[in-house]
Amino acid sequence: MADIPDYQTTEEGRAYEAEIMQFLSGDKRDYPSYFGGLMVASGNEFIVDSPIDSSISFGRFQEPEEGIMEEAVTAAVKAQGPWARTPVAGRAAYFEKLIPLLKQQRMQLAASVTVSAGMVREDALAEVDTLISAVKSLVEESKSLKKRPVGVWAVLSAHNSPLASPCAYAVAAMIAGNTVVMNPSKYCPIPVYMFYGLMEGLRIPDGVLNLVVDRKDSATEALANDMRVTGIVATGSGDRLEDLMFLQVDDELSFINELKGMNPALVYRPSDMKAAVRAIIDSAFTFAGQGLYACSKVIITGDDQKKFLEVLSEQMKDIEVGDPVNDTTQCGPIISKDAVKRYGKLRDEVLPFIVAKTQVAGVPDGCYAGPIAVSGLDPEHDLNYMDSGLPIMNIAVVESLDRAFEELEDTECGLSAGLFSKDPKVIDRFKKEADAPFKYINESSRTLRAAAFCTLDRFVR
Repeated sequence: MADIPDYQTTEEGRAYEAEIMQFLSGDKRDYPSYFGGLMVASGNEFIVDSPIDSSISFGRFQEPEEGIMEEAVTAAVKAQGPWARTPVAGRAAYFEKLIPLLKQQRMQLAASVTVSAGMVREDALAEVDTLISAVKSLVEESKSLKKRPVGVWAVLSAHNSPLASPCAYAVAAMIAGNTVVMNPSKYCPIPVYMFYGLMEGLRIPDGVLNLVVDRKDSATEALANDMRVTGIVATGSGDRLEDLMFLQVDDELSFINELKGMNPALVYRPSDMKAAVRAIIDSAFTFAGQGLYACSKVIITGDDQKKFLEVLSEQMKDIEVGDPVNDTTQCGPIISKDAVKRYGKLRDEVLPFIVAKTQVAGVPDGCYAGPIAVSGLDPEHDLNYMDSGLPIMNIAVVESLDRAFEELEDTECGLSAGLFSKDPKVIDRFKKEADAPFKYINESSRTLRAAAFCTLDRFVR
């Protein structure tokens, strides 16, 4: 780790640093599977390292034996009837008590997000704050809940939002009267384990919340294919989640798709190009391009191309990549060594098309990758229509505004789309035509937060 104290400029930074150091100096716990109120070990351990520095290992996890995930679903099925019969106010009371605990442990939870996932302080704290906000909203919403629960929900999540998204969806499912089996990212499961520990301390009934992490992803497939599961939340990115679309599932299955897309941004005659580029850089390289709302494609017209690229090239030189604990760092590591290899292969492939980049120097021995922007790729290149989940931004240059909207329509937006323009007619057209759940205009996509839009009505019928 870097010499952290030299880089803390605020009281919040110093409090955060203290929690980081406490997290790192604590005992390396053994993390089993949890279901039906039981701790289940397999004897087959795997170690999880921090992407910040390969010398940081923060826990031993139990690789689930064959049949463990089925047992977790059995526990959830057994608990679901009694839990559904519990009055809504009684269910919500557990989570009302959770709110002050989350506030009390805000820095500790943020520290776990940083060490395990590599988020800088701003984003790590936003993960916790978003979860707090979501739980408050869900508890309030429960006062008018009339519909019935679905049954057993699987919450499958990746590293893109290691705390807020999976835990908020789990809370929503449980308040609605469902039981839950959580299957978090094998790269950064600690934040979900901390959430489980808080719920266990609140004595939530056995089997209502269950937790299994799996290094080989075979248990994920078993969970998604279990016909007793009546709902699935998939939040994040990566092959493990994207493969869900090919699994055999019952037609009655409820499915919440929160998979990361390209989150494209359209630039058309902005009032301030420098401000627009700053917001786009912020949107693209938040959490090193891995955030649920991170932008990986920009669409501009030929008229804006020259100025945009000039400003982008200049501003990307100033992005500081490094240890995310440091106050000055803007972009931390990517999630794993495998991701670094994938980044390196893509970077070499698009080397002739790089139009702006950030140099990386003096970083710890971790999973660091310098943000790059590319333009002029072959129309068939994957980066034109598929999100990489890496700090790589593709710039598509088109000849007209109409063609820009066609390009936007042909892009897999995922969760969001953005616009940077001063033209009120273009803004109105974007609001009507952009096919994305959430839209941002003349600001960073960082203003959109995972799980901020989670509601109970998605978990009832």
